Amino acid sequence: MDVDVVWQAVLDECRRLAPVEVGRSRFAPKPAIFLHGREIAHWDGPGGVDLRITAAGWREVREVFGADPAVRHDPGRRDWVELRAAATDVDRLLPLIAAAVAAND
Repeated sequence: MDVDVVWQAVLDECRRLAPVEVGRSRFAPKPAIFLHGREIAHWDGPGGVDLRITAAGWREVREVFGADPAVRHDPGRRDWVELRAAATDVDRLLPLIAAAVAAND
């Protein structure tokens, strides 16, 4: 599913790291990425991706990504971060995506 460049980059990185599948999100009618049957990401509009990193995964990367303007972590959604990114942000966010895949594998 090609939705936009940010979604495609997240999908490509997830596919590179693990045997993910693409399907429909359980939260809304939008594309999602699944690892071992668990939803780990879903598209949230142009430039937007919700990424399941888990609370433990976030603790490992928050020092690097906690102040990143493209990353929003709401403590009320402890297992998720919101990416609001442009194509130019993607390379910088690859370690965050990798941490999310590792946290859910």
